[in-house]
Amino acid sequence: MTFWTPYPNLSKQLEQVQQMMTAAIHVKNPQTQAAILDLFASGGKRLRPAYLLLFSEFTNLEPDKRIALASSIEMLHTATLIHDDVIDQAETRRGVPTVSHLYGPEIAVYAGDYLFIAVFRLMIQHALDLSNLSQRVDAMEKLLNGELGQMNLKFNTEQTIDDYIDNISGKTAELFAQACAVAPFADGAYKLAQLAYDIGLNIGIAFQIMDDYLDYTADSDTLGKPVLADMQQGIYSAPVLFALAADNRVADFLSQENFDAVFQIIQHTNALQKTHDLARQYTANALKLIEKLPNKPVKSDIRQITKDLLERQL
Repeated sequence: MTFWTPYPNLSKQLEQVQQMMTAAIHVKNPQTQAAILDLFASGGKRLRPAYLLLFSEFTNLEPDKRIALASSIEMLHTATLIHDDVIDQAETRRGVPTVSHLYGPEIAVYAGDYLFIAVFRLMIQHALDLSNLSQRVDAMEKLLNGELGQMNLKFNTEQTIDDYIDNISGKTAELFAQACAVAPFADGAYKLAQLAYDIGLNIGIAFQIMDDYLDYTADSDTLGKPVLADMQQGIYSAPVLFALAADNRVADFLSQENFDAVFQIIQHTNALQKTHDLARQYTANALKLIEKLPNKPVKSDIRQITKDLLERQL
């Protein structure tokens, strides 16, 4: 049983995405080739291509274009993950060793760079026009700005929840927004594309907040990454920011690198409840906007999957 078992048609399309991504990789260096293919095989939920395929049901795009767009969005996402893991010096992701840990940072950087190129080549091969390529460039710029914004605020205990939302809007939510909007955009349905973008942005923000919530409610084996890694690197997510507001000792504990004490305060204040409430707020925003979508059968699937993301334990 996988996340997509209740959606057999979508599950089949996601297998085609996997096949197209694999077929798109032709690297002369065997280590880089192996690194990319291993990461593709390790899976993940494939949420971004899934949303792209769901929203493409509102369009007249040919099946091969839908799969190509979904593949391009997942390859772009994978490239950012590889580079993130190099920067974070992360040893695992989703419970499996990272590309940088297995092959070294040099191979990992090349693998990420290659995937950026593969994204554009795939889109050109499937006759997706210049405006779609422009969308990918805009998305990459927003992703980078989110990462840079986060870097600028490292170890800053004065940052606000608004700062945090700004950064995750670029770092995480932009790809969800693109995933939802790009098929209607490619089909020329610009009003629908804007609505889809807004839906995706709210879903992506809610998804990241839930990820940050789960850092403090699941153990590292369950979640697939060390729960305190971000805090140690000076990246303060919503639970830490709410704890900072709730207890004036938190800033001192962070400066002293007493992360266990911060963790305990997060557990014993309203920080986690406030984080969950914030995720619920953005999910509610997304669900409200989903009701404005055309009344096609896929609408109920989009609604249900979005609700399920808030309640997930993984």
